[in-house]
Amino acid sequence: MVSLDTTALPGQLPADLPIRIGTPQEFARVRRFLNSVQFDERAVCTALKIGDIAGTRNLRHDEIDYEAVSPAMRAAIELFIRGRSVSKNDFQKICGDEVFAAFGALGLVREARLRRAEIVCPVWLYPVDGFIIASDRLDDADGGFHCPPVDAVFPALDTGTLKLLRLLPAVEGDALDLCGGCGIGALHLSRTTQRAISADITERSSYFAKFNAHLNGADVECAKGDLYAPVAGRQFDVIAAHPPWVPSTEDAVVFRDGGDGGETVIRRIIEELPSYLRSGGTAVIVSLGRDTTEAAYEHRVRDWLGDPGRDSDVILGVEKLLSVEEVVGSIRKLHLKDDRDLADRLTARLRTLGTEKFVYGALFIRRTDEPITDPPLRLRMSSRALAADFDRIFAWRKHRRSPAFGDWMKLARPRLAPYLEVVDRQVVKDGAFVPDQTMLRADYAFSVAVRLDSWIVPLIASFNGDQTVEGAYARTRGFNQSLDNFTLGKFVNLVDLMIEQGILEVNLPH
Repeated sequence: MVSLDTTALPGQLPADLPIRIGTPQEFARVRRFLNSVQFDERAVCTALKIGDIAGTRNLRHDEIDYEAVSPAMRAAIELFIRGRSVSKNDFQKICGDEVFAAFGALGLVREARLRRAEIVCPVWLYPVDGFIIASDRLDDADGGFHCPPVDAVFPALDTGTLKLLRLLPAVEGDALDLCGGCGIGALHLSRTTQRAISADITERSSYFAKFNAHLNGADVECAKGDLYAPVAGRQFDVIAAHPPWVPSTEDAVVFRDGGDGGETVIRRIIEELPSYLRSGGTAVIVSLGRDTTEAAYEHRVRDWLGDPGRDSDVILGVEKLLSVEEVVGSIRKLHLKDDRDLADRLTARLRTLGTEKFVYGALFIRRTDEPITDPPLRLRMSSRALAADFDRIFAWRKHRRSPAFGDWMKLARPRLAPYLEVVDRQVVKDGAFVPDQTMLRADYAFSVAVRLDSWIVPLIASFNGDQTVEGAYARTRGFNQSLDNFTLGKFVNLVDLMIEQGILEVNLPH
């Protein structure tokens, strides 16, 4: 069942919508055809010689390998992904009269205006995350001048969107995808949740989300409204968002412009979050934030949660740190038509707001059943990070808050994490190299480096899952005088930090 909250869609839908909600039979015919020609991510990426589906945004025709695909697959790639016209007769022969009629009924194909013997697809249609998704094109289907609508539906193969999908937890219960666009977030969440909702402020996005839910035969509720307005009074186990975050002096493009400092929408999402996220629930927001003279981004987020969110644990996975000049330079090139005056005004405004640098990454917020006094945690996140990696850290931080943690920790049996490496630094002393400092470094889900005095390293290296923290300390203390001022309590705190950072691993009690 796919539903659209029509009470939230007053009046008529926009007249320029290129797609139409057809019958279940028409959607099923199109779906079966695309599946039969292997119009999926793996096959498409192989044919296009790209690493992932995001690469379709920068295709070069001379790099496409059509030798390994069927004529039907080639036609689908040309028509739906590359946005080229194809022969109407040829495509009708490939898919058959019934399927061809279904494509036309749904608005996925129409005659080319200048070449009546050919057809075009008025939207961008592509496979992503196991679904087939339609969103607005980046050009004109007939090769004319293209002026995208201000409420254009954002494509699901943007790198930030793909990152959000990778980081969404697989949980049961209810899920909400804010700023849902084409509906891909809710579609992904619908695989495990009892109810998934895609909410967006524009009628166009809500309609596309409904279309995509029908196209994929998924159980998704699609609603139109300003952030939480369409779901007032409801609570969720997962809240996802990939909001507009581009700093702007005006909100000219709905899916892109994030208002003053780029945080207008993000801040509203977070401030209202405690009313909509259940205890034990998780919010995942992929965005750009600001470190300011006031506080680091994750600490500002904690403040935005306010007293109602005092039970929220906050973890920020940072993928990039960007200067104000880097961000404004990119905006000037991509969105301001290289207008120096507009760029200078934006820079001045960001400086007035106390912006020191920008932080791009994933913000995780988890509600608990107790007040949180731990400071928010910032980690350097790699492209390999998954939802499970953040779950591990949340679970560790929760366990650390238990009353018996200190005693448990002494008897814990840590082990070295995979991908851990040791980097030794030596310096010249009395004419010879002597050990000076050692760095433990892990680079997988998170990039972590901890500098240690060389004499501590053997203690850490001795952890193989069999030795307790207390035992390792006791055995080393007997022959290492450096431990006289390094108490067991300090060693426990160090091991605690290394487990949180992913340098050591340990089994938590059930």
